[in-house]
Amino acid sequence: MNNERDIRLWQRIRQGGGNLQAFRELFDRYYAPLCRFAAYWLRDRGTAEEIVLDVFTHLWQHAAELRIDLSVRAYLFRAVRNRSLNRLRDEQLRNIPFDELEPLLADNPNHRIETEDLMRLVAEAVADLPLRCREIYLKSREEELSNAEIARELSISVKTVEAQITKALRRIRHRIGEA
Repeated sequence: MNNERDIRLWQRIRQGGGNLQAFRELFDRYYAPLCRFAAYWLRDRGTAEEIVLDVFTHLWQHAAELRIDLSVRAYLFRAVRNRSLNRLRDEQLRNIPFDELEPLLADNPNHRIETEDLMRLVAEAVADLPLRCREIYLKSREEELSNAEIARELSISVKTVEAQITKALRRIRHRIGEA
């Protein structure tokens, strides 16, 4: 019964540029359960709410392109799960404590040289990134902005931010691997 109602609401959202009343009904129905679901993965209510809002924003902005035929509920929960897992992955990469490792490695003069070489290679690789890619990477790593914050600041989608960070990390890894 709810699935049929959800599908009808989704069809109304897709028609004619979106139906705000139908969108609001879906939002009201699923916002709280999706936040609880995201908080289960993230262990942080604020980040969970941000993820859920990103999913609903994406749903509204891309309604014309999205194909949801069987279950709106399943789509929403899957989207929240995927974005939550992506956020956890991004946080793990962001929290590599290079600054804390440097003193440990610096005790040995050979390690100090290796560390300095590695830091130089990373800096060169970052400098060689395409302008937009470098800007997004630096906002993520140096300014410690979340993907959603970067997306808002640059007026781009969170997916674009994720793709650019992935591209940057791939290029940096490749550059270090060449050395």
